[in-house]
Amino acid sequence: MCNLGEMIARENIEKGHSMGLEQGQKLERRKKNIELITNLMNSLSISFSKAVELLKVSEDEVLEIKKYFEA
Repeated sequence: MCNLGEMIARENIEKGHSMGLEQGQKLERRKKNIELITNLMNSLSISFSKAVELLKVSEDEVLEIKKYFEA
């Protein structure tokens, strides 16, 4: 019985670790996209919409990144 509890705990820890890594990767990608969008907007004097179109940023990510530019 004790081993079952330990196994479940270990699985949950591994799952949490994987989820944390995935969220970290998403955050890093979002930071990089913000940097790229900002560079395009400044260098080419284009709008946010045109910059995300050129970079082919997904709609879901555009919604998240747009919050940064509106703040």
